[in-house]
Amino acid sequence: MEELKKYFKQVIGIEVEIKPVLLNKLNSLPLYITIGYDLFLTNINNQDFILAEVKNEFTADTLRKHFDIIQTTLNLPTAAVIKPIEAYNRLRLIEKRIPFIIPGKQMYLPDLLIDLKEFKIKPKEQIPFMPPAAQLLILFHLQIELLEGINLKSIAKKLGYDAMTITRSVHYLQNADLCQLLGTKDKFLHFGKNKSELWELALPLMTSPVKKTIFYTGKLDDHNFRKANMSALSFYSNLNPDRIEYYAVKYGYLQNLIENDQNNFGQFEGNICFEEWKYDPTLLTKTQYVDPLSIYLCFRNNDDERTQMALEQIIKNMLW
Repeated sequence: MEELKKYFKQVIGIEVEIKPVLLNKLNSLPLYITIGYDLFLTNINNQDFILAEVKNEFTADTLRKHFDIIQTTLNLPTAAVIKPIEAYNRLRLIEKRIPFIIPGKQMYLPDLLIDLKEFKIKPKEQIPFMPPAAQLLILFHLQIELLEGINLKSIAKKLGYDAMTITRSVHYLQNADLCQLLGTKDKFLHFGKNKSELWELALPLMTSPVKKTIFYTGKLDDHNFRKANMSALSFYSNLNPDRIEYYAVKYGYLQNLIENDQNNFGQFEGNICFEEWKYDPTLLTKTQYVDPLSIYLCFRNNDDERTQMALEQIIKNMLW
């Protein structure tokens, strides 16, 4: 714990006391908890919480379940103290808002409004979820074309938004420390991060692109739709496709189709399911499938173990 004390001192400028949890408290916990974790008590900003030093391999779901037990039993928030892990595993912890500390490298304590990364030591304010245009901009930069050094007028044209919407989106991203807006008369973007790091930082602020779903019974004459949902997830992973075909379109696209063919559209059943997205899915892919990172966002809150393994496969296969 000495290394951890030094890390606290380095990043938040205070000396903290770390002491083992009392034996009578430990005895109230299940044996598999006390065997799997060394538990310590500390205090930061007048907030007591438990530090759980993880002894064995773990998954985010396992930590979540075990920490729920610790927090319920000891009535204190709990943070994991772990050794360095792969970026995609850190993402899973952040997505599920599981506090963790990697001494000397990263500290994520959302209940204390602390999100500190290596070489970027400063507290982050909580901000709203990313608006659709801002999310599209980030995903476009990560998967289609680098927007580094591109002026806002050109970005607006590429993404199909007006200049004001892109300006607001860029200001949001700048406030979230995801990019900088440089230049005087002609404004342009500077990210200063590699793609993997940008994705990791942006992910907690991103949401599923799906705004609305509707079913259709029949055959499709329009071949410009992009395959989505399980139709796309099975393409990007080893999962089997669903019997229903899924397609994504930009929001509002289906209105004319529904008005001209009302009898074949329904809310609950059909051989085809359309998803109307908050942004245009065709801008993020050059194939018949929607982009992999949007699919990740669609499914990341799905607790099915096979689905989570498929999402890990997507991230591992990304060519950052």
